[in-house]
Amino acid sequence: MTSNKSMKTLVLSCLLLSLSFSLAAWSITDTYFGNRISSPDARSFAMGGSGTYSRLRPFAITTNPANLTLMDKMLAAQGTLNLTRAQEDRAVPLYNSFDAYLDDAVIASNTNTYDDYAGVALGTYPISNMRLGLGAYYKPLISFDGDYTEQIRNNRGTDNDSYPEMVAINSIENTGLLNQAGGIGSFGIQLNPKLNLNLGVDFSMLSGDIKQMKSIRWSQWAIDTVGAGVLPDSTYTNSFTLDGNQLKAGLALQVGSRLGFGASYTMKSSLDRSGTSRAQKDAYLGHAVADELVNYDDEYILPSEIRLGFSYQPRNVVRTWFNLDVERVQWTELSDMYEDTYNLYVGVEHQIENRIAFRFGFQAVNSWRLETASQTVNNVVVPLLWAKKTLTPMITAGSSVNLMEGLTLDLGFGFAWREYESLDNFRDSYYNDKLYTGSSTYALWPNSYIVLKDRGWDNPDKISENYVTVMTGLSFAW
Repeated sequence: MTSNKSMKTLVLSCLLLSLSFSLAAWSITDTYFGNRISSPDARSFAMGGSGTYSRLRPFAITTNPANLTLMDKMLAAQGTLNLTRAQEDRAVPLYNSFDAYLDDAVIASNTNTYDDYAGVALGTYPISNMRLGLGAYYKPLISFDGDYTEQIRNNRGTDNDSYPEMVAINSIENTGLLNQAGGIGSFGIQLNPKLNLNLGVDFSMLSGDIKQMKSIRWSQWAIDTVGAGVLPDSTYTNSFTLDGNQLKAGLALQVGSRLGFGASYTMKSSLDRSGTSRAQKDAYLGHAVADELVNYDDEYILPSEIRLGFSYQPRNVVRTWFNLDVERVQWTELSDMYEDTYNLYVGVEHQIENRIAFRFGFQAVNSWRLETASQTVNNVVVPLLWAKKTLTPMITAGSSVNLMEGLTLDLGFGFAWREYESLDNFRDSYYNDKLYTGSSTYALWPNSYIVLKDRGWDNPDKISENYVTVMTGLSFAW
């Protein structure tokens, strides 16, 4: 059951979002939950993100802390650079003069690139048939970065090869990461020559400063057409900090030299979220300057996760690893409006002549988005908060280069895509210049018979997104 405090968090989030935001992180619809960043292990990433049981790269300990003593190394370290190119095409339904649906017309296409960095170091020490290990890492967990720009143009015809005039420019600029800095302790014991058991615990601190800004700026052509000081610009800003901790436990069991099983459990985390939401709008006909500031302080909840996986090395001419992980995310811990989701990660690595690695993988990850809407009840506008589930598939590939003994460069590449429906980021009624001039006719829209009104879920935008990710990791082991 959902706690009262959790419900207050969701209701407050709904109110804040309905005031001003439909902002983003990479995808401009993932405002509240942001975008989870893939495992910083370039080898694991190239194999679809699988790695609950893995003993070949230091960053495997962040997926499962028990992997720490599974590694037969005294000292190891790894640094990772992640580059993500995100492209979003936003389309609206196109109708003819008889109100018949024709197609979806793309109104905005945005492409941006984001970079992230991570590092890890560890050490292990053998004692008889046991091994003790300690490790520390720093990595981004969730990205709230996002950028979006669209031009609002009027409905002037293009029969004379003239382009419709630009009425306004809409933009979204978001920055911020939820970073994770943690320490790991692990214990391993050789039960018999074919059975090795490892247990690990990961305690990390989570923190981040996030700023989200959404603005509407009228074009110079629009200002010249109706006169200076008539059309109001608007700016909506949401700034907040996240602070808390996370606990994870893991198990890794090596059975012989070719088979291993892994399991990890990440506990539910309740972070402190405090910030301000500010709505600013210039003065216009009969209305003074608006500058409203709302302070809030609530919980930001990360649901618990259970992850199981195995790694198998078959006997064949080509040296091969096959990894498969299944993950369950307990979204019902947040609210009854969610359902628990299952994610799949699978990958394979072949080493030609035990030197050149070829890696391939696939993952299917489900996530939830918070969408806002409103409903009028007894002449009162009531904000609503809806949860929408989105599936994001990704195909991956990669390889590695041994630069020298103990020093390895890993490369991983991924392509992900998804498609869904969402409400308009900027409502059409805002561009009705009659609201600001007091005139009975449009000054900015040649067709005086159009009605500028906000579209709802009966006529939403269609969003098509794709992500191209390049990850490179440099690891040292001794």
